[in-house]
Amino acid sequence: MTTNYERSRALPMFGDCAIPKDRDRSVEEDDSGLIDVILLFLRSWPYIRPQFLGRWWTPGQKIEDRVADTVAGEGYHFGYAPYLVAVIALAGPLFDIVPASIEWPVYLLYIPVAAMVLSIYCMAISSGKSQMAATSCLVLAGIGTNIVATYVIPGIADGFYAGAVTLGCLTGWAVQYKTTSGHLEFRMRAGTHLVYFYAINFFQRFLGFALGLLAIDLLNQSLLQNEPLAPGLANLLGLPELSQEVLDELTHEQRHDLKWLYVYIALVATLVQVTLGCISRYYNMWIMQRINQDLRVALLERWHQLSLSYHSGHRTGDSIYRIYQDSAMVTAVIGHLINITLSLMSYFTCVALVSLLSPWIGLIAGLLLVPALLWAHWAMPRMRTRTLVYRAATSDVTSTIQETFGSIRLIKAYGAVERAEKHMEKDSIIAFNAAYRVRVLIAIVTIVMFTVSASFMMGGEFMMAWWAFNQHPTYATELIALVGVSFVVWNFASFSWTSGEFRESSNDLRTLLRGWMTAQDMAMGLRRVFDILDIEPGIRERSDAIPMPGFEREIRFEDVRFSYEPGRPVLDGISFTAAPGTITAIIGPTGSGKSTLMSLLLRLFDPDAGVISIDGRELAAYSLDTLRGNIAIALQENVLFAMSVRDNIRYVAPHATDEDVRWAVHIAAMDEYISGLPDGFDTVLSDRGGKLSTGQRQRLSIARAMVRNTPILILDEPTAALDAATEHRVMTNLADWVSDLNGKNAVQENPDNNLAGHKGRVIFLITHRISTIRRADNILYLDSGRILESGSHDSLMRLENGRYRAFVEAESNLSQGVKAHV
Repeated sequence: MTTNYERSRALPMFGDCAIPKDRDRSVEEDDSGLIDVILLFLRSWPYIRPQFLGRWWTPGQKIEDRVADTVAGEGYHFGYAPYLVAVIALAGPLFDIVPASIEWPVYLLYIPVAAMVLSIYCMAISSGKSQMAATSCLVLAGIGTNIVATYVIPGIADGFYAGAVTLGCLTGWAVQYKTTSGHLEFRMRAGTHLVYFYAINFFQRFLGFALGLLAIDLLNQSLLQNEPLAPGLANLLGLPELSQEVLDELTHEQRHDLKWLYVYIALVATLVQVTLGCISRYYNMWIMQRINQDLRVALLERWHQLSLSYHSGHRTGDSIYRIYQDSAMVTAVIGHLINITLSLMSYFTCVALVSLLSPWIGLIAGLLLVPALLWAHWAMPRMRTRTLVYRAATSDVTSTIQETFGSIRLIKAYGAVERAEKHMEKDSIIAFNAAYRVRVLIAIVTIVMFTVSASFMMGGEFMMAWWAFNQHPTYATELIALVGVSFVVWNFASFSWTSGEFRESSNDLRTLLRGWMTAQDMAMGLRRVFDILDIEPGIRERSDAIPMPGFEREIRFEDVRFSYEPGRPVLDGISFTAAPGTITAIIGPTGSGKSTLMSLLLRLFDPDAGVISIDGRELAAYSLDTLRGNIAIALQENVLFAMSVRDNIRYVAPHATDEDVRWAVHIAAMDEYISGLPDGFDTVLSDRGGKLSTGQRQRLSIARAMVRNTPILILDEPTAALDAATEHRVMTNLADWVSDLNGKNAVQENPDNNLAGHKGRVIFLITHRISTIRRADNILYLDSGRILESGSHDSLMRLENGRYRAFVEAESNLSQGVKAHV
């Protein structure tokens, strides 16, 4: 066992962690720049799209399964929307909801409103790229309209006006119509969860900002310094008698009344923020899980499409880690991108707002971007390389655990427990060290950025304190006066608020940098996911493939050649036929290509040359599902699951009836054993069928293949673990099945049936048991990828110096020698 001292040295107090060179990466090996990371994020769009665009709902019908169009399509349009938005835009000044003038600052509202009307008109009459460009303009104009209405123009009427114009535009995106044969049809967009989520977040931020602005002015100026309310604030709170236009100073009683008003505002703000925060977090988790599920399903679907060459060359644990852990990065990426977007908007908003009070403070806050970008340029490549090492190391740990559990019997039998534990501990330490390096890098970048931003903030806050002490006027006094707060000069309230926003900008920038670093980790996880999604399946279904109707005449191999690696052929010029009602046995030395031959029949691989056909059509002419649906196979592995006997048998035929299951069990000669189980067919097997003998597992595998009742059956060493009597019963039942057109009658009607000469089905046997082989109609002897001999048992035994004859004689001599020795 590894000593405690060795364990303690796994993670040194100083210096870099120990990671083998062959499993590490250098910064020079980073092949993913900023553009590559952004493209990786954009590749997540197909899985995000359903939650953003939603689905269409038509009255009287269910919500469609397919994702809704980006803007419009299928003959539907929203030609009414430009008129609706124009009417709303004109109704504002006509009905005196907003001032009917173009004076300062009202024209700041009308410009983006006019841009919204023009943009939605362009969207309605255009398509393709032009429509998407108009959509982008509409989004930007909508943001500008709502910012001006919220922060520039006093009062709340303009805010409702901007909201109504925005809602009119959204109505055109969400409700569309078309006319079919004079009949008006319309549809509505539903399930646009990411849109709802962003709306909740923006509303939460807007409400927090507005209430915070009111509370800080009320607290710092009126409650602490006896100053009357600014005129705009007094009118908003419904207290014009406490305005600066009426009073010079607040009395003790008035301050006492305002104190409770402040408490009520703070309580309402807290309650609303907590409620919206809980809703937002739950909603976010719900959306992310839906997106993650879509990606995992897509990844699993592609994983099943990959060739056996890929699976044989990759560790199972690595695939498990990619499907379970790496795929989860799509949801983490979305969450981080949302946070990064909000932080970015918050940062620029803070910079813009503090610039209204002082352009110098705004410049200081803006200059923080320079060291942040330089520091990010150094850190991001290191983050990406270290993340790839960490994910590969963790994937190795998963693989080691899976392999250890899968071979626990072997480990215990050979006393290899200590070696297995050391191997596991070695991989675990490397994964731990790799993860630690990532965390250290994040900590270093965060600490350095905090130090840099703190130095900027100290200088900025000193300047603001000096101005507040001398009551210097702020910069945009006219605009600030319109908002209705007392920030027209530097005072305690303006210092407190600007200092908070200044710090918020610094925090936003640090959050942005840390979030972007974490996004590199997630991008590398997505890269490992897309590496699998980018692999083209080795077997492709033709666009003109037809369903396979069944099997009637023959299965033919014509000069088939195949190799797993160039220059090392596994099959070389294989030609033979198999007719209905026959059994074909395939024998030969280990590695001669027997199992590969049957893999080609299943189209697990395609031949490099030659043709495999069924009833005159090559395999590629049939759809994969129907081809494999006509073939059943009993494998050597005898894979069983931790479920009931019935469910294990029905695993390949979920709709099989209990009668079908009993018939399949009878064919496999296992009915007596199952009837003796405590719960019969409902007896739950342990994981991998661990409590069954090898022969019992083998017969269950045969029953599983038989329950499909397909015309083609492949048996890979079907009776290797069976005793002679049981083997005779199983093979007799299989012989009756292959000669029966219906597949379920001959076993009962003629238990002594022979193999030869009946039309019906076909069996391929891969076996070394002489008693099984001699029942076959045709025997193929393979060696080095070639068929050296073929024929019946009797004809092959008549060949002098024949390979098959030598094989049979060697097996017979070996059996007699064993009996004599016993």
